[in-house]
Amino acid sequence: MWYETSISERFGINYPIVQAGMAGGSTTAELVASVSNAGGLGTLGLVYDA
Repeated sequence: MWYETSISERFGINYPIVQAGMAGGSTTAELVASVSNAGGLGTLGLVYDA
């Protein structure tokens, strides 16, 4: 199937869908959790402002 890839096997996810971690407030913990719970790989972007 199209979703059986080395990435999905390596990370233990159902689908090779990665939610982009965007800093600045557009990505929330709820969005990351929703993507992860749906079988994708949710990521949370962070910024360090020195």
